[in-house]
Amino acid sequence: MKKRLSAVPCFLILLSIVSSSALVQPESPITIENVSGNVYCLYSSAANIGVLKCDTYLVLVDSEYARTADRIKEEITKFSPLEIKFLINTHYHNDHTGGNPILGRSADIISHKNCRSSFLASLKPEEIPGIKSTPWITFKKEMCLQLEKEAVWMFHLKPAHTAGDTIVVFTESKVILAGDLFFHGMPPYIDVQDGSDTENWILIIRKMAEKFPDFKEIPGHGQVTDMSNWLKFADYLDYLRAEVSTAIKAGKTREQAMDSIDLSQYSSIQDSGEFLTKKNNIGWIYDEMTRKSQEK
Repeated sequence: MKKRLSAVPCFLILLSIVSSSALVQPESPITIENVSGNVYCLYSSAANIGVLKCDTYLVLVDSEYARTADRIKEEITKFSPLEIKFLINTHYHNDHTGGNPILGRSADIISHKNCRSSFLASLKPEEIPGIKSTPWITFKKEMCLQLEKEAVWMFHLKPAHTAGDTIVVFTESKVILAGDLFFHGMPPYIDVQDGSDTENWILIIRKMAEKFPDFKEIPGHGQVTDMSNWLKFADYLDYLRAEVSTAIKAGKTREQAMDSIDLSQYSSIQDSGEFLTKKNNIGWIYDEMTRKSQEK
């Protein structure tokens, strides 16, 4: 069932980042780039943030880490003094939700229902009572914010990076914000513990590229780009799945697969620290595939 919320004119800030412990970088300048129409991308030291600017309020996608939220709030206020009316979380990782208490203080916070469940499960017991930063408007498959200048669609197309990923589509501005379904130029985090499914992940990217071929793409991490690079990212995951499957059938261990699979053709994907590495991608996909085989 489709859900709609009516609203007023707005600008949009797209926010994206990696998983909670995945990306730790030195503090860097915060910049805001116009992607297309009323949609902007805010770059900081971790994930990207999406911003939609309406006439009377702002819509944000993701909220970055708690430790950077005050600085981000200052930059957003310089960009526009309008209040943040809606905050959409693409998934539960705290580099995308940690700033909710500050950036979402006066906003309606929206996410997929699985994102809310994972968010609550990730909290420490002392953080739960009276928490205001939890997504409280949720949806199952799709939802639309019908704004005056922009229809903002939210889609959940099965588990992929996590169990509760949301893809945000700005139809008039022709922009997609995919959260961590796209790491541009770096290896992705694959959240096996939260039910990741890289097979679905690949199919989702290809489906969205077919449906919105000329849309610009705001990744969770990395520079704004077009659909062709998102498809190349899908090809990377597809290659890893094929190679890991072959390794498992050959009886190789997780460590043997990580050491033996040739990654030389993907030199454009640069490791980020010791956590977001191509070798770790092999290990996580190995874990995911062995988990799924045990579930059958």
